[in-house]
Amino acid sequence: MNGARSFDAPRNPIRALPRPLTYTDLSLMPDDGSRREVIGGELIVNSVPRRAHQEISANLHWMLQQFLRATGGCRAYAHPVDLYISQHDVVQPALIAIRASRLGIYQAEGVVVEPPDIVVDILSPSSQRVDRVRKMALYASFGVPKYWVVDPAAKSIEVNILDDGAYGQVQPGDDSRIASRQFPGLRIDPAEVFAGSDV
Repeated sequence: MNGARSFDAPRNPIRALPRPLTYTDLSLMPDDGSRREVIGGELIVNSVPRRAHQEISANLHWMLQQFLRATGGCRAYAHPVDLYISQHDVVQPALIAIRASRLGIYQAEGVVVEPPDIVVDILSPSSQRVDRVRKMALYASFGVPKYWVVDPAAKSIEVNILDDGAYGQVQPGDDSRIASRQFPGLRIDPAEVFAGSDV
């Protein structure tokens, strides 16, 4: 070939570069029971919730649901619910609450497309940094007004209120109950939230 270069076997083959994952990618993944989220285009796979996590989630969901349905002004929903923040940021909080006047933000397909009124995450040993740092920053940028962080190990509920783009922690009342000015009359007793989580 008189020194002509052959292109049959390139010395430096082109490799596909990884790209940020999207909500579409997430929706095409198998439904195998894993809890998957996309944050900044990165896939986050969470382990199956522990029994304590499930007890706490069920208790808190029941308390919120009882109060909110009785007052008729709001609804509470438990995981799995996709919270669509952007095409590269889709997370699944443990619980969300949405005022009745805003229920349209929870689409029939199971996706919430605007900030819920309350978002709750329950910490696990593997999710501490994601929940307290990355997801908290996401919720703040999205405009979620209240972010509750439930810590099963410390048996604590941290209430964070959005103010000027950043969260500030609100201390519980003298009786240690969690209240909300947004939902007058709502009183959450942490002892009841953590009941049964030790067994």
